[in-house]
Amino acid sequence: MEDVSKNQNISIQEAEEHYQASKKNYCIEGSESHLAYYREKFPQHYSILLNNTSPKTVLNGK
Repeated sequence: MEDVSKNQNISIQEAEEHYQASKKNYCIEGSESHLAYYREKFPQHYSILLNNTSPKTVLNGK
């Protein structure tokens, strides 16, 4: 996994916008959820969201 601390200059708003844009373009493959996909593909953004928002906010897209 990439070093998450390398890209801490991403704002919470940028991370949220990136997550929502990714969600719109995500096609379900098998049983993998978008959140699992996002965590693997974009660890820096995921870490920022995880540390700065509640899980309900991330999961519900609010």
